[in-house]
Amino acid sequence: MTRGRAGATIAAVAPLSGRLPKPIERGLLFSRSAPDDPLPDPRDRLMAALSVVGVVFLVPFALHDFLKGRYPLAAAIVVVVVTLAIDAVAIHRRKSPPIPYALLLIPMAAAITISLRTQGVIGAFWCYPVVLFCFFVLPRWPANLCSIALLVDATLMVHRYLGMRITVRFCVSLAMTIVIINIIQGIIRDLQGRLLVLAITDPLTGAFNRRHMDGRLTEAIQIARRSGRPVSALMIDIDHFKRVNDERGHEAGDAVLRGLVALVTERSRQIDLMFRMGGEEFVLLLPATGEAEAARLAEELRASIAGAPLLGGRPVTVSIGVAELRADDTRDSWIKRADDALYAAKKAGRNRVVRSAPTAPG
Repeated sequence: MTRGRAGATIAAVAPLSGRLPKPIERGLLFSRSAPDDPLPDPRDRLMAALSVVGVVFLVPFALHDFLKGRYPLAAAIVVVVVTLAIDAVAIHRRKSPPIPYALLLIPMAAAITISLRTQGVIGAFWCYPVVLFCFFVLPRWPANLCSIALLVDATLMVHRYLGMRITVRFCVSLAMTIVIINIIQGIIRDLQGRLLVLAITDPLTGAFNRRHMDGRLTEAIQIARRSGRPVSALMIDIDHFKRVNDERGHEAGDAVLRGLVALVTERSRQIDLMFRMGGEEFVLLLPATGEAEAARLAEELRASIAGAPLLGGRPVTVSIGVAELRADDTRDSWIKRADDALYAAKKAGRNRVVRSAPTAPG
């Protein structure tokens, strides 16, 4: 196999230390979460909660300003409350929020501007919860852009109505708030990456674990059937692995497993995914690859492993079963055919590649 046979844009996650092992980098190709966004999935739930908090706390201010005759400010707060409530109700009903989250910042900015004009420095205080709101309901870079825009606009308004002494302190404190939030989100992204690595990988070899394999195989089947492109799987098993553990010890066996995964991932494409089924058995998923090409690549891989110094002066060999996804396959039947081909390779003498048997004519 050659690494350049096909390319892919890989989304990296925060590493455990330094950079992530190749299997993790490659597998995140199939991840639906943006690694730059630590809160992609619970965002609607957060938005609903923040909307309730906003409505509860802002309604009294709107009533107070109305009774004090500050009608423009009261009206601006009412608009903020109504827009928050509309999105909150839609989320509660499991529907898409009708008002994009970024547009919610427009009435908020208007309310802050009016408050600055009518109440002086009190209006500037509202910039801080609005900045927090940005980072909770928007991805990182839109949140930064909106926060910086709010910082510039509010600073100009504070300078116009409150003078330079308050402006400097306000600008520095709000800028520090934005920086601190970015630092905290960076920590969250790092922890998110660490948890993802722990959740989907085999700790010994760095290959993906079986739990992650089930989801990726299902996804590969869906993609293949939508696109009409083939997808194949290799079932790889180390020959006489028990002898390695018995004669050389489990540390030597662990070293063989790690070396095998490192060799396979080094020689496979960025879009290929390797999983540890358990023990010395692995699955290599080959998207956009028919069975004939997969068999050829498996033979190259088998030869490379046989020639690699994985166990000092003693050669290590593998048997490989090859199966391309068929129209009537389920995830389990597909992998079973690859496993049957692997069993046939073992039965035929090991250290060989066997393709899945063709479907019997009906």
